[in-house]
Amino acid sequence: MTEISTKEGWREHVNTVYERPVPVTARELRAMSFGERALYNQGRAQFSQAGAFVRTPHFQAFQAAVRDRVMLNAYRRVGKLGLILSGEPGQGKTTSLVEVGKAHERRRRETQHPAAGRGKIPVVYVAVPAQCSAKALMHEFARFLGLPVLNRMTYGDLLDMVANALRRCSTELVLIDDVHHLDLKYRQNIEASDMLKQLSERCGGTFVYAGIAVESTGLLDGERGGQIGKRFEVHVAVPFPLSNTVEKARWGDLLLALENSLCLAEQTAGSILPAAATLHALTGGEIGLLKDLLQFAALRAIEDGTEKLDLSSFERDLGRRQELAKGLGTIPRRTRARTNAA
Repeated sequence: MTEISTKEGWREHVNTVYERPVPVTARELRAMSFGERALYNQGRAQFSQAGAFVRTPHFQAFQAAVRDRVMLNAYRRVGKLGLILSGEPGQGKTTSLVEVGKAHERRRRETQHPAAGRGKIPVVYVAVPAQCSAKALMHEFARFLGLPVLNRMTYGDLLDMVANALRRCSTELVLIDDVHHLDLKYRQNIEASDMLKQLSERCGGTFVYAGIAVESTGLLDGERGGQIGKRFEVHVAVPFPLSNTVEKARWGDLLLALENSLCLAEQTAGSILPAAATLHALTGGEIGLLKDLLQFAALRAIEDGTEKLDLSSFERDLGRRQELAKGLGTIPRRTRARTNAA
């Protein structure tokens, strides 16, 4: 599997579709041969991990905002509009960013849009490396596009080459992940941030940033940040709250969608809901932690042949965690989760 930060890897990711395995009963599963059962288990693991995507209300709002800006920027020469997806780790930022790009490219292909024609690249995905200079970031764009980079090339040469390539390839969406690495306390990061603005003005694509607590990196501060703040709408990914009826309903919808994605033969739809409060206490409403917790539980259910989630195990996990917190004092939720998983 090729990394998605190259056009070949991105194309492979967009082309790959993991279908949900045909549902079987526990009896039918037990009647399978060892090899058949192994293939079936592999298929449902693939679907659960990579094929199923939960379209939360926050994701739907983010996707709609991206679509609006792609449409508006197609007619703008200057002052391109963009988006920033910010939040703490575990909130599904990268997953949402990649899913928006994948859905956009597949939609362009299905409608036979010129941007998805032969030789075109409608979506570009670049992850910002740590301690990134403007020239290093240009190298990441060149690597995705498959452009040759010569040692004698200056920053200006690289900018021209990448901007021209993005225009020729009719790129509509430029996804910049790990943008928190552009901490503007460092001069080289300021230059990289300025480069992104220059590149945005020189190509037709809509730029979408994603990163951890982007608001604290300085990207939106000062004169430079003022321009970004006026043109880029910030969407903040936060844990699911659980303080009123509407929020509890949304948390329940998320649990039902994830329960369905696990493809367990004996799991009755909706039987996860009695554990809603416990699962929220264990994960703090973080979708990343919730997915990991449920997928490990599903793996245990497959291995022991029960084919359904053991809700009592979540209660036991929460009890052990509370006892640990009493003995050691309050520790970060993510540390507690890793300790428990180990």
